[in-house]
Amino acid sequence: MTVENFLYIKEIADKGLRINERDAFKFRDLKIKTKVIRPSDGSAYVEIGNTKVIAGVKVMNGEPFPDRPNEGGLIVNFEATELASKYADDRITYSIEVGRVTDRGIRESNLIDLSKLVIEEGKKAHFVFVDIATVNNEGNLFDAANIAALAALLGARYKKNGTDEMVGLPLDISKLAVSHTFAKIGKSIFFDPDAEEENSAEARITIAVSDKVNSIQKGGAGFFTAEEIDLCVGKAFELRENTIKLLMDSTKEA
Repeated sequence: MTVENFLYIKEIADKGLRINERDAFKFRDLKIKTKVIRPSDGSAYVEIGNTKVIAGVKVMNGEPFPDRPNEGGLIVNFEATELASKYADDRITYSIEVGRVTDRGIRESNLIDLSKLVIEEGKKAHFVFVDIATVNNEGNLFDAANIAALAALLGARYKKNGTDEMVGLPLDISKLAVSHTFAKIGKSIFFDPDAEEENSAEARITIAVSDKVNSIQKGGAGFFTAEEIDLCVGKAFELRENTIKLLMDSTKEA
């Protein structure tokens, strides 16, 4: 991004305006396609504007963790590929952060009933691996990764207990925790920041909500006031409904 663009984004943000002319809380075009990776148990491709990510789910057998003998497992990994990353200087750290935020939203919502993944208590259980990678990064990888992971999990089918019976994951759909990312530029708050807005922002906050707030992750050197956080949480609940509809429609169409 040029210095001129940076200064211009800051200038118009003071007036509550965006360089892409979107309203402050308007999502870019969201597209979801499932069953895009043949060898996986579930997969999804998501576009938020020109930000593009792909997610795959694989269910494998393993030994339960010693402190959780009555549960299976969930492992989420995210890679901001060098080719598609505008954060190449700190790509690994950024990948870890997006992966952890995506994992936390799913895990804290209890979307997956891990107790139903146990095959033999303390000895054998199903583990759900979710791998997400960037195809193109034009900002807001947090929400793109979250939505791709949810879509892939919704459509996942695997062989139960080593049999040929194909089943879906034990999901509670009412607990789909959808991620919503907001950027603070000057005194203005913008939802779904693109890459230039992210690079101009003093602070960023990502909020995953289902019927409650499941996780919050703040980034950047700046801060959000209590009132600004309340605003973002309220907007997250408002925006969730449309994303849920698109998620459910994508699963039906696949």
